[in-house]
Amino acid sequence: MHPVTITRRTFHGGLTALGLTALISRGARARPADPADLYLNRLTWGATPEARAAFRRAGLKDWLDEELVRPASDPALSRRLASARLRIEYEAGRTDEGKPWQGLSEARPLGLLDAAPADLVGLVDYSRPIGYPERVRPADEVIAAALIRAVHAPAQLREVMTQFWHDHFSVNALKDETTAALFPPYDRMLREHALGNFRALLGEVARSPPMLRYLDNDVSQASPANENFARELFELHTLGRENYLNDRFERWDEVPGAREGLAAGYIDDDVYEAARAFTGWTIGDGRDIGGGRTTPLTGTFAYVEEWHDPYQKRVLGRELPDHAAPMADGEAVLDLLATHPGTARFVTGKMLRRLGIEAPSEGYRERVARAFLAAADQPDQIARTLRAIVLDAEFAATPPGKLRRPFEFAAALLRTTGAEVVPRDAGAVHWHLRRAGWTQHEVRPPTGHADRTEDWATTRVVAGLVDLALYLHADWMELVRTPLTEAPAATFAGTAAYWEKRFGLAQGALSDVPAAMQADPGDTMPEDAGGREWVNSGFVAAAALTPEFLFR
Repeated sequence: MHPVTITRRTFHGGLTALGLTALISRGARARPADPADLYLNRLTWGATPEARAAFRRAGLKDWLDEELVRPASDPALSRRLASARLRIEYEAGRTDEGKPWQGLSEARPLGLLDAAPADLVGLVDYSRPIGYPERVRPADEVIAAALIRAVHAPAQLREVMTQFWHDHFSVNALKDETTAALFPPYDRMLREHALGNFRALLGEVARSPPMLRYLDNDVSQASPANENFARELFELHTLGRENYLNDRFERWDEVPGAREGLAAGYIDDDVYEAARAFTGWTIGDGRDIGGGRTTPLTGTFAYVEEWHDPYQKRVLGRELPDHAAPMADGEAVLDLLATHPGTARFVTGKMLRRLGIEAPSEGYRERVARAFLAAADQPDQIARTLRAIVLDAEFAATPPGKLRRPFEFAAALLRTTGAEVVPRDAGAVHWHLRRAGWTQHEVRPPTGHADRTEDWATTRVVAGLVDLALYLHADWMELVRTPLTEAPAATFAGTAAYWEKRFGLAQGALSDVPAAMQADPGDTMPEDAGGREWVNSGFVAAAALTPEFLFR
């Protein structure tokens, strides 16, 4: 065999050029070689040979029905998560009262993912002598678990939608110790409601301690109310900026529909009034609420009636009477927003975009929005909406055109190669994801991650994807148990065919890779494990940077 003498730097540069070429040729992509991949790459974290076979056996409708009822929990996945490790390190120190804690450096199991809020809330108590990394450890564990769930969870569509809701109801998990300590219950809640009823989900989000803390509603009291949560509730969670009408109307009664009790859109006055409705919504974390009293140490939602503005309010033209029952004002606002036609169009438009339909026809958008509104009282409203999206003829007629974001790229790659993700230190991969522009559950602005192809079609992102493609399986990443050295082919040509099949590529799609490695197709693969890993990683990276894999 010819020696493989090409350097990693040279090969990396070639792969980067390959990825950029795929971006440039975005408009000229063919459909996947296997028709199942159109659905699997949009509705799961990535097609695999096993998933293709299951999809063909069931057919689209039965496969989709099964995905929509898969439960949020799975015993095998729980065992896999429990076997993962994440390093925690901090130096010795003392509290303000002088209580000492010892330094620590260890790769610790993920033991807080299922912890009850009451068992987590003590981490925000600064009289406890622990290092700050202990206080934010719960969020770090959720971040570490995300990739394991994406690759191995049986409920693939539920996991896709859980990430969607994390972006839609975005919380920076590491804003401070409160959001971090109570982040696992927030993640569990989104997963549990990911395919359920939107109004129920919206209510859980509004009462969630991480969201209350992240958008400052936990400190909102009458005169004046804090507007952060209310503004994002309108702009990001429900009606969307497309229904912000402040540039056209100055008074509430000028907005179409307002005098009839449901304004077509919102203006700043609606935000101000809604902010008043949510005063007193706070967190049970033992905080001082005056008069020598504190909220209970539950780690869950708490309501402080003395903080609430009880007087009459008007939101979207709807009058909210004064001195209503506790929390009734806020619940009424959520009711209005969850069933508003503008919310239906905004939320389902984002769902379409997430599932690969970046430019739906107006008719398609309207059909999906109507399905969302028609199921507003159903416990599986979101699942019914997904069914309307997927079974519409336009879904199948839309060719792949949505670039995989870095986290999706990593998850799809590991699923495709069949890697078993059991991290010995789950932090390293997230360092590489950050280099590609992705911060899992750590987006600073409340908008969440951008979700349009043009936002990710950059040289920086492509270079980061090349790194991920080349190194995700490397032993030094301490991420996967199944090395690439186990790929069974004996020759370069056989290796190319093996990876073409796993990636769902057309025969011959990787025929140029041996030459890039200065080898002939008939040459035998290296005998040493390091050489085999390097060659296989080259084939995997080249396959991952084809348009068929990059785009969904």
